[in-house]
Amino acid sequence: MDLSKLTDISMSIVFLEFDEYEIFLRKLPCTLKSFNLYVCGGDLQLQYLDFDMWEELILQNFPQLEKFYFHYNVVPQEEDDFIFLGCVCDQFISSFWIKRQWFIEVAIKHDTISIIIKPYRKKWYEFINIDNDNFNVYHSTLLTVRYNPIDKYRQVLLDEIEWILDVATIYHLEICEEDFFIGAIIEIINLLPDLDSLKLSSITLPTTTLLSIEEREEINFIVDNNEITKVYLEKMNTFDDVLFLIDLFPELKYLQIGCTSDIDINLFLQIILMKINNKTDSNLHLLAISIPTADDYMIERIQNIIDSKSLLFNYTIKRTYDTIFLRMK
Repeated sequence: MDLSKLTDISMSIVFLEFDEYEIFLRKLPCTLKSFNLYVCGGDLQLQYLDFDMWEELILQNFPQLEKFYFHYNVVPQEEDDFIFLGCVCDQFISSFWIKRQWFIEVAIKHDTISIIIKPYRKKWYEFINIDNDNFNVYHSTLLTVRYNPIDKYRQVLLDEIEWILDVATIYHLEICEEDFFIGAIIEIINLLPDLDSLKLSSITLPTTTLLSIEEREEINFIVDNNEITKVYLEKMNTFDDVLFLIDLFPELKYLQIGCTSDIDINLFLQIILMKINNKTDSNLHLLAISIPTADDYMIERIQNIIDSKSLLFNYTIKRTYDTIFLRMK
């Protein structure tokens, strides 16, 4: 076949060792602009995770490459201690990858761990400007959890996260499943001391009287030791969800909440702002409320309630589509 004009290629690899695959890659023309590779991992496929090797290979053979999609899946076994032996995802953060705007993500779905490289797409926490904070590309690694384990499988999820921590430092966490028990979230956060942002679909709070002494101590430990500054709760079930998160993350600067259209927005804001005002060490500067019925009239009502009850003295408020942004100075 004449491959001299080949620009796009997409492939899946199952049992092919990298040494053999590399022979094929080096025969491809330098005209390649988009490369999509899906690898089902195992002991024989670990060399595919040598990012320095990929850097060298792309520089030498594919100088015109614009889009690089890499998806490495592995199904860990209970007896595995080092499923990513020799892989260091942090080596991926170098000028080569940053210049090309290719970034790494890690995902857990049931019994599968995925290491993914794909072209840059702005995340929710990068749209936020608080105290002139700039997004640090060297602290960009995102972990996504795509399943909600029942109690007997919670330890499996924690083990999977510990395997990931052997090779990567996680700075951002997204939990995609709804009604994730806050106790499980706390256990996950306890494993990820470098977290800066957290996105949750929705949460289930515990009944305080049912918490064991150990669970209460774990909550207190998280409160004292986490550095999370940005939280996004996509669906609020009760006001208590938000109050709990404000207490759990004392370093919080930005909080975004998704609400249903039937919420009493005036009552909600009164409760939240009183909570913030009663915290002498609150760092929260920007509150975002996403609500389908948001309009300019709602902004006026919110301003009236804030001013009439003296909830805030120095603030700005604006609306972007269905999200109301309340900046507290």
